[in-house]
Amino acid sequence: MKVYRDVSSIDDSLRGGVLAVGNFDGVHLGHQRILRTAHALAKVSSAAVIAMTFEPHPITLLRPDRAVPRLTPWEEKLHQLERAGADAVVRLDTDWPLLSLSAEDFVREILIKRIHPSYIVEGPNFGFGRDRKGNVDTLRTMSQRGGFQVHVVEPYRTHIGDDLVTISSTAIRRYLAAGQVNQAAACLGRAYRLVGTVVHGAGDGRTLGFPTINLDVGEQLLPAEGVYAGFAEIAGLRRPAAISIGRRPTLGGTALVVEAFVLEDSGDWYSERAVLEVTERLRDQVRFANHEELTAQITKDVERVREITAAMEATS
Repeated sequence: MKVYRDVSSIDDSLRGGVLAVGNFDGVHLGHQRILRTAHALAKVSSAAVIAMTFEPHPITLLRPDRAVPRLTPWEEKLHQLERAGADAVVRLDTDWPLLSLSAEDFVREILIKRIHPSYIVEGPNFGFGRDRKGNVDTLRTMSQRGGFQVHVVEPYRTHIGDDLVTISSTAIRRYLAAGQVNQAAACLGRAYRLVGTVVHGAGDGRTLGFPTINLDVGEQLLPAEGVYAGFAEIAGLRRPAAISIGRRPTLGGTALVVEAFVLEDSGDWYSERAVLEVTERLRDQVRFANHEELTAQITKDVERVREITAAMEATS
């Protein structure tokens, strides 16, 4: 997959491609449907599927008080866009000159002049341009003179429990905030992944007999505080992991910490990039009376992680 870090680097290989524009935070099932549709349209003429996205999200400049933690950091977004079928990703750096463009100028100067797409594929609620005044009707109006066609993809809806849910980044954030990682996974089409760098922690896990890696995930959204089963991907390895998100109440902690006990391995991974795949919630964070009670509970958590991950691997 080709990655273009700004519009000035776009080359002629993208001309005539099938384009989807959006923030793509989460690259959830709705985004995946858009890219599948783009792929089907592109296949007819052997054109490229192009995802154009914004970094950071425009709301961080327009309304910083309303900005929300992101679901997919940049590198993770690239990984998921490629999995979803993008042949190329164009990154637009969000700045005031870009945000000041009218919807019509955005189409003319960015989309047509730089790419000249054969199709533009979007969801019905797509908005763009200054004050988000542009929409799919704007694209349709400009399509004939712009030499492209517009294809609108209906939102992805699915039953989660008894509810019929319209898949969106907002819905996923709501589920994660409640610790409902299974429901979030149903929207994403995969388990939620925390991505970051291994950093030094307090070292208490090693003292308790369960050495952990501590992960700095930056601005990425964390699931609700609790203990989770999942997997760690680090240094080319994929191992079951007991994942804790919380303030380590029994150990006198106050800061929110992401840490994981990686089963079957205990390497020194400081400064390594790591991914924690959060698959199932085990329990709330609890303040235990002493270290012995905490150790006994962690032992039970680890055994439960073994059971859950073994069952997942057996059915994958």
